[in-house]
Amino acid sequence: MKHIFIILKVFFIFFFTSPSSLADEKNHDYEKINRSIHTFNDVIDQSILRPTSEVYSILPDFIELGVLNVISNFNEPSNFMNHILQGEIKSGISSLGRLAINSTIGILGIFEIADKAGLQKIPNDFGKTLAVWGLGEGQYLVLPFIGPRTARHFFGSIIDTALNPVNYRLRDEGGVISTSPSILYVLSTRSRNAKTIDNLRNTSIDYYSSIKSIYLQDRGIKISLNISEDIDIFNENFDEDIDFYPGDNE
Repeated sequence: MKHIFIILKVFFIFFFTSPSSLADEKNHDYEKINRSIHTFNDVIDQSILRPTSEVYSILPDFIELGVLNVISNFNEPSNFMNHILQGEIKSGISSLGRLAINSTIGILGIFEIADKAGLQKIPNDFGKTLAVWGLGEGQYLVLPFIGPRTARHFFGSIIDTALNPVNYRLRDEGGVISTSPSILYVLSTRSRNAKTIDNLRNTSIDYYSSIKSIYLQDRGIKISLNISEDIDIFNENFDEDIDFYPGDNE
């Protein structure tokens, strides 16, 4: 049954992937269903996620930061794999070094020691690997509970999840334990981005279009070769970043 579900998900990705450019404003093939799912996700956010994250925010900042650091450390094996697949050997070795230092001296990653040692985190994912290999973005999608994704990014997320050794370690545990990293990450990022999200929601003439625009710009930065330059341009337009990838644990 699990294998059938995986095949269906892969079929879903390729079915919704389109060779047309996302830059083409006439590409509205899935806008109706996207807007409907966006509305559904907004209801879930306002009725469940927002109040739950407010309770979570009562935790001291150092505990929230520690949780995020551990989850970020869990994602280093995926970063390593994608750096290697993209031919970025030096960055791959750096990810391994970060994993070793933060998992030992940093106590499973609770403390960010590697960064202080000069090993800066370089996030990566299989969606970017596919971009390096020449695969186009495909359609812009809004997915239930997950939020905005391009087809390429969504497919990449499935591969990252499937190949991350941490997920293999947790897959035989109970449902709450196996999903706890994602749950904690979503609550923490929603809590830390609460003001930004609320301001965007309350001031946007078209909340759906605002989210789409910011997501596509943010995603473009994450797969860009000139990432430092692009971040500066992005920050000129938006005061704060919004995390659009809660399912990625990144």
